[in-house]
Amino acid sequence: MIQRYAIVPALLFPLLLGAQTQNALDLDGVNDEVNVNNASALVANSTNGFSLTCWVYPTQSANWPNMEAFAGFRDNATCDFYLLQTYGTTLEGRFRNSNGGIFTIDSLGVLTLNSWQHLALTYDGSLLAMYRNGTLVKSVAASGSITSQNGMFRIGNMPIPGSTQIFLDGQVDETTLWKRGLTAAEVQCVMNYGADPSDADLKLYYKMDQGTAGGSNAGATTLVNAAGGNNATLVGFALSGATSNYVDGCPVAGTLVETICPGETYTFNGQAYTAAGTYTANYPVGGCDSLATLDLRVTPVNINVVQSGNNLVAQATGAQYQWLDCANGYAEITGATAPSYSLAVAGSYAVEVTQNGCVDTSACYSNVGIGELGLLRDLQVTVDAANDQVVVSGAPAAADLNVVLLDAGGRMVITVKGRGGRVTLPLAGVPDGLYLVSTSSGAVQRTFRVVVQR
Repeated sequence: MIQRYAIVPALLFPLLLGAQTQNALDLDGVNDEVNVNNASALVANSTNGFSLTCWVYPTQSANWPNMEAFAGFRDNATCDFYLLQTYGTTLEGRFRNSNGGIFTIDSLGVLTLNSWQHLALTYDGSLLAMYRNGTLVKSVAASGSITSQNGMFRIGNMPIPGSTQIFLDGQVDETTLWKRGLTAAEVQCVMNYGADPSDADLKLYYKMDQGTAGGSNAGATTLVNAAGGNNATLVGFALSGATSNYVDGCPVAGTLVETICPGETYTFNGQAYTAAGTYTANYPVGGCDSLATLDLRVTPVNINVVQSGNNLVAQATGAQYQWLDCANGYAEITGATAPSYSLAVAGSYAVEVTQNGCVDTSACYSNVGIGELGLLRDLQVTVDAANDQVVVSGAPAAADLNVVLLDAGGRMVITVKGRGGRVTLPLAGVPDGLYLVSTSSGAVQRTFRVVVQR
């Protein structure tokens, strides 16, 4: 097989939009929530602030007292840091420090129902900022810290006095808690590539990639913290079926899907790859370390060839063909661009197939020589347009002939048995086009190309 190598430019790790799909959690809006006890101790007394990020898929408008909780802390006293859907599609981010100081960001209509979106709430010690899909929504001056050691971190519920319904009806994925205020570049990095579990300031990282999406996950009530320790507990989930369970996740980027042709090389993070597969690399971008994944695919080109005596038939459909002389440096054979190739000269031949925008070459196949053709040496095949038939002539009168008309894909159309001299194949009902006439007498076979054109 000839490999037509090409080098695809190296991946420079651009910010990717959309890619891998893994699991998320679907919450039923009735009693589903995720709890992490005493999680506020992880960020208590931080001099560098703290941050919260998550992917969310809200499914309904909110209206007090029925609201939709995403994630965070809330005790309504000295430990609030959360993201909440309040009125309609309004997104609220709030920080209440342990001295009772309250700092709130509300953005009317920022959320989109029935769509994945990335949210972030960051506090760096002086500024509270809220982001949606990596873009700053609003920021306000803020101060203070959280000193509480026993605040519960929740996903999908945020108890508020006077509210009858705070359980989220929707989906959540890739939820993180950091012991520092993330910069705008870091928010984009986390959105596009996910968080680096080895980052010392990453305290909670729930990927939700457990269980089987939509399957039976009974008993899988512990949600693993990818950053280590502090696993969460699932409460109220049915853990079976399409809701209240693990489901297909958000479009977390970081997986680059690339397609190459057979024989091409794709360079990813300094490594050259030619085979389909999944490859990963860690690298710094936007001030944080992230994990990039390459999903490399190779476009299929059908280079299978069926050999029948002197007849070679390429099996690719919807393709272009160029037959090659293997013994002559794979030189192109002038005019040999049909799906099949047939000749009476001994040699070795291959076909170059162009299919699905790619080019690949088959193995080489050998044909018998002219001296081995015996009774079929002088055989001729012509199209008798006036009588709408194919005529096979030139074989000895006593020679038994099997004659088969094949279409360009190698499928049999007509078969006739007769004796030499003259054998005819009627073309009534046969569409115009390129055909093969396969003739055989005993062990000797010859194949001819004919064009039916009325």
